[in-house]
Amino acid sequence: MTMLGDTEFGAIRICAKAVRVLDNVSFLTMNKEDDAAVVLARNQLLSVIHGNGYQIEYETYRVIKADNRN
Repeated sequence: MTMLGDTEFGAIRICAKAVRVLDNVSFLTMNKEDDAAVVLARNQLLSVIHGNGYQIEYETYRVIKADNRN
């Protein structure tokens, strides 16, 4: 069995990019089930980001350490 180490920062950045894309989907028409699935996916990605001690600055979608917020 392989033990995984810490999540790489590159993976966190990709998750943040995916959140940005999913935020743009909200401007399009979707049925209720699809909208719920997109919201769930976005929330799961945010959970990965926050769980690793990072936050997203939503103006720029930059990823920063949670304790470095101004």
